[in-house]
Amino acid sequence: MKLSEAAYLSFKDHLFGGKIRPGQFVSQRELVKLLGTPLGPVREALQRLEIEGLVQIVPQRGIQVIEASLRLIRDTYQLRMVVEKEAAAKFAETASDEEIDALETAHLEIVARAEKDGLSDALFKDGQTVDWSLHNAIVNALDNDIIRKIHTLNNERIKLIRLSHGKLTLLTPSAFPHTMKEHLTVIAAFRNHDPAAATAAMELHLSTAMRRALGL
Repeated sequence: MKLSEAAYLSFKDHLFGGKIRPGQFVSQRELVKLLGTPLGPVREALQRLEIEGLVQIVPQRGIQVIEASLRLIRDTYQLRMVVEKEAAAKFAETASDEEIDALETAHLEIVARAEKDGLSDALFKDGQTVDWSLHNAIVNALDNDIIRKIHTLNNERIKLIRLSHGKLTLLTPSAFPHTMKEHLTVIAAFRNHDPAAATAAMELHLSTAMRRALGL
């Protein structure tokens, strides 16, 4: 692995692990020490991270991790809306019963755990994994590498929004039941192979998720 790639991946590990905070300023010298990589590869990694919109290089001040501004939240969810409504329709048309069964089972197991054992950080972590599994599955159904890459980068901005809220996941005690219910509504549309219903359910889910992210 190239040193610049190692620095790039290490930066993301530190960022999404909460060791570097949204809005924080860091110097190149600090990053060399933190990432354990020479300056040249660190600079290459920063150029890539800036292109991806995760950091901005501010003259005389250093490198700033982007903050979860209202504009970022709006733009991020607007992009999700454009991609995932189409993806939901496609998945409803093409998904096998086995694929739909797997999504439904995973969600119902999380709901059953919540009802049996109550809410916990471990449950939220597993629930977030199940949450992302649905969104990733439908985007993969589009079979479009460009869209898949855009979706992956956008997911990282979602993670930044999560970190800005000081949370390990976007799932909270108040949001959890609503998120699972919204997902199960989407899955029901998949079960019926109804693209229009899947699109409508996904639009409602993402609109609600954006309002939650905005704190509305």
